[in-house]
Amino acid sequence: MRAYFAIIRPNNILLTLFTQVVFMLAASRTSYLNIDWENIAFPDSILVVLTCCLTAAGGYVINDLFDVDTDHVNRPNKRILKRDISHRAAIIYYVILTAGGQICGYAAGLGMGLFATAIAILLYFYSSDLKAMGLPGNLLIAFMSGSVIYVASRGIYQISQGYFAEYAFLAFLLTFARELIKDAEDIEGDKQQDCETFPIVHGTKKTNILTNVILATIILFLAAASYILFVSPFLNVQGPLNTLELLFPAYITLILIPMILRGIWMTAHASQKRDYKKISKWLKFTMLLGLLSVLLSQP
Repeated sequence: MRAYFAIIRPNNILLTLFTQVVFMLAASRTSYLNIDWENIAFPDSILVVLTCCLTAAGGYVINDLFDVDTDHVNRPNKRILKRDISHRAAIIYYVILTAGGQICGYAAGLGMGLFATAIAILLYFYSSDLKAMGLPGNLLIAFMSGSVIYVASRGIYQISQGYFAEYAFLAFLLTFARELIKDAEDIEGDKQQDCETFPIVHGTKKTNILTNVILATIILFLAAASYILFVSPFLNVQGPLNTLELLFPAYITLILIPMILRGIWMTAHASQKRDYKKISKWLKFTMLLGLLSVLLSQP
């Protein structure tokens, strides 16, 4: 059973669950510490989370089915298929997970069901073809990462302040950058499988440059948001200034922007597999702290 649990990347699934719950709670606050629980739609909110988690889990299984030979080179110590789970069992597992995601999606509504179907199809073609094509596959994964945040709005009745679109855009950019880094990390195994990822076609130096351009775009976006959020409380103040309103822009300025800057510095000096592995972990940690920042946004 441990192998069936490990193959669906439990840490990533938990991150998906955590992300959607955080955004549903953040959008349902009446103040920084009070939540309007009646604004969270039940059972729709649960069905939305299950749809995304089960569909993503199925995507990880089908990805490993197509990547057996590549993972033998890139991650020999983490291989599960053919060692702990047979090919046939993995296919059955994939069908069960994906079917569960479809059932939950359509139970949450036609729109959510169609979304689940589209994502499941895209994940299949990503694993079979798009992943080896480089940027199209990177962009698809980045889009799906952003959509996890955006569809969380289907689990609440009314959005007071959730920044769903803004955070979805940032998740798209940060995931896009991380996918490029992961391709640079896996370049050896991908070459043996005749993949045409960006690092293989254009080299790691250009990959580092493109990654840093994306990260710099994130910094510009965050800097603009921080400036607006810092200035607006002073311009609109009518009486004593609520210092809690400054927590959100302060978090962006003092924590998120420096973390992205460090990511840029690490990428600029990266050349070895171990370097890209460290950057990938750093960007994932940055994404987690970025998600938490929504809880500091003004209700």
